[in-house]
Amino acid sequence: MTDSSDIRSNQPVIVEACAEFVQRDMLEIKGSFPGLLRDAPMSSTAVVNGLSQQLIYQLQLIMPDAFVSFDELNVHLGDAAFPYVQTQAKQALQRAIQDRGQRMHVNSAYRTIAQQMLLYNDRFNNSNPVAPPGTSNHQTGLAIDIEDALGWEPYLMQYGWNPLPGDPPHFDYQGGGTIDLRSTSILAFQRLWNQNNPNAKISEDGGFGPQTEGALNRSPAPGFPKAPWDNKPRTLRLAMPRMEGSDVLKLQEALKKAGIVVGADGEFGPATDKAVKEFQQKKGLNPDGIVGPKTRELLMH
Repeated sequence: MTDSSDIRSNQPVIVEACAEFVQRDMLEIKGSFPGLLRDAPMSSTAVVNGLSQQLIYQLQLIMPDAFVSFDELNVHLGDAAFPYVQTQAKQALQRAIQDRGQRMHVNSAYRTIAQQMLLYNDRFNNSNPVAPPGTSNHQTGLAIDIEDALGWEPYLMQYGWNPLPGDPPHFDYQGGGTIDLRSTSILAFQRLWNQNNPNAKISEDGGFGPQTEGALNRSPAPGFPKAPWDNKPRTLRLAMPRMEGSDVLKLQEALKKAGIVVGADGEFGPATDKAVKEFQQKKGLNPDGIVGPKTRELLMH
């Protein structure tokens, strides 16, 4: 993973310790830290999954066709590995996976600036440099860290995914039809902050300065009260990392009102998946566990 103004430039880059970060994220921590980001323990970047999911959805609202999930591909994901890349990068990744015919273990792909802030706050305890939020390749939507990098290398390189020298698990997509999303990743946070802090707004300039850094550290790790899916609901389902947030909690409460036994913890786990399928079965819907417009309409009305 690198820290540069353009990952395709010939400027010097800082190689971060992707392998070191991955080891932390393999601790199987689920559920966000119930406090501010600045107080969250640096055990795993999964402790800010709630805020990270809001940032990802906000980014998707800004760029709905450029930034997509690849979790339906033949991949295995960790608890903090958000499977999002740009559309062209996903298509290339799909071809590589199909060619090899094996499941790819993805330890990291898109890393939100909330996750990057955790790593940056803890940079003095790392053995390698850490890029400031918004300057890591993992905020471009064009980077992945994987297992068995040497085995995957020829398949990935054939489609524009190139290894980063000095960082064995890391690959960057360098094919055409992409843009650098790093400033947009910061803009997504700035908009989300301003929606929740109308009396303490920060500049929406896509830059990571002291004002944005301070606001990010003061942000709630589980996410803001006003979520980006409040006005445009996201599709809920069993996924990795686990979906969590106010919309999941509302779903669980609606299921309970409908007579379905389910806990209300705000995390979409196997029990919630089972409860959704039970509700869908009762309503004559396809019991796929996916909470889209039809299931939501029947639940909420």
